[in-house]
Amino acid sequence: MNTIDISQRDISKIALLTNPAAGKGRAKEKGALAARKFHDLGVDVISIAGSSPEASAQLATEALASGIDALVVCGGDGLINLALQAQAHTDVPLGIIPAGTGNDHAREYGIPLDPERAAELIVDGVAVRTDLGKMRTDDGRERLFGTCVTQGFDSIVTERANSIAWPKGSARYVTAIVLEFLHFHSIPCKIYLDGALEVDEPITLAAVGNTRSYGGGMKICPDARHNDGKLDLTVLGRMNRYSVARKFPKIYSGNIRGEDGLSQYRAEHIRIEMPDMPVYADGDRFDVLPIEYSVEKNAGLYLIPRP
Repeated sequence: MNTIDISQRDISKIALLTNPAAGKGRAKEKGALAARKFHDLGVDVISIAGSSPEASAQLATEALASGIDALVVCGGDGLINLALQAQAHTDVPLGIIPAGTGNDHAREYGIPLDPERAAELIVDGVAVRTDLGKMRTDDGRERLFGTCVTQGFDSIVTERANSIAWPKGSARYVTAIVLEFLHFHSIPCKIYLDGALEVDEPITLAAVGNTRSYGGGMKICPDARHNDGKLDLTVLGRMNRYSVARKFPKIYSGNIRGEDGLSQYRAEHIRIEMPDMPVYADGDRFDVLPIEYSVEKNAGLYLIPRP
């Protein structure tokens, strides 16, 4: 395991990146509450919000070069992922005001969902170095991720969950699971771990985790650690609809160790091949398989509660 790198930071000037549409519009309100709390704490706030993901990415890049003490994201895991592309490998820490649907970054690092308490944590907390994951397509497209990447039945479920407005939070994923059972089937797959072929058969899903959860707290990689220099992989093998339905409550709780049909692995490099399968990273669609995954050691820098 990597040595834990924790440092105290003086936070007096931040850029606050907001996605007003995140959390069904709640991010705008939470961002305003956080900004007021920062002002009360004597912190200068530069508010930024792009009209598109590309514009937001550019604003984040410019803010990082302007001499801020922290880049703070008010939104969901998708906006955090966008910020990571600019902030990773820098010495400017990332603060989080959770305002999304799943908030799995916040769950991993113990960040409160209340925006004012999250703002206080950013000012009074510490910065910790973490690993990040990196995805690479065969044509060279790359992207970093902080939590989990899904492919197979769970990525199809994520596509369905993103298309429905109700219910809220993690219940949307449960609803999407039920709806997708109507079309469920196992998918031919090859998985290579550190260059060696490990899986060559139809499977239900494969999840790559830098951290433990996705989908609003579903602990698909319950043993993942964000500073161990490895990526975790959970594979749900070929099984019928009834068996899959029985497994998902255990996936949600993380109680999957030794479960029939579920295999767990750990590696620095993972390659997954499934025909035309969509891939979701930090809750947002990235590309389709095949994709190679690797660890970017110590690439992340998050503001978290004091130990």
